[in-house]
Amino acid sequence: MSINAVQHTHVLVVILFLILFIIKAFLLFTNKHHTLEKIKKRTKVLDMVFGTLILLTGGYLVLQYTGMPTWLIVKILLVLAAIPLAIIGIKKLNKPLTALSLVIFMYVYGMAENRSLSMTKDQPEANTGTTVKAPDEAVIMQPADGTLVEQDTATGPNIEGELIDNALTNAKEIYNRQCASCHGDNGKKGLGKATDLSVSRLSAEAKKTIILNGKGLMPGFRGQISEQEAEELAAYLETLRN
Repeated sequence: MSINAVQHTHVLVVILFLILFIIKAFLLFTNKHHTLEKIKKRTKVLDMVFGTLILLTGGYLVLQYTGMPTWLIVKILLVLAAIPLAIIGIKKLNKPLTALSLVIFMYVYGMAENRSLSMTKDQPEANTGTTVKAPDEAVIMQPADGTLVEQDTATGPNIEGELIDNALTNAKEIYNRQCASCHGDNGKKGLGKATDLSVSRLSAEAKKTIILNGKGLMPGFRGQISEQEAEELAAYLETLRN
């Protein structure tokens, strides 16, 4: 089974597991125990299958990472705790345990959506005063006094030579933090059919658009990085091309 198929399976199983759990939790909190017992008997095997598949597919995807951010490690630990809590809470008709597992699942969802323990998107870093375009385009540099200076790069100089040191360092840090887990350090990893950046011929503007808005399984990073950082990151990706 391909990584892409595993990802789709994982998401589908998680959704089905949560739907069943929420239905059961609602019946428990509304004291409809008779109906709950009927559903529990009919879905006992499904609960075991879904729980096992979540752990197996999730574990497989985690092993594909070259490095895991803190929020992802916390997410894994919380999911490992929430699944048995949910099963036990419903089985024992224990409302506190069931409520706790619901809270954990909601927190995990918010954390995963924002890729942050605080469930808030990272604020864009301060503007460095430099905007960089990819090769074969004009590079617009903005000094501290606000004057715009256009430098012709039609001859296609090395992109790293165009990035000032702090912009290059920032772009690399963003790539390592947000992109390397799927694309790899050299852009060739292809986790979940991620584009091979070493052979991509997309324009810098097209790359910037995908970085900000996402595409397919890749999430967008608008709100997590600034427009300028997305532009610098798109330019940095040129250094990964063969």
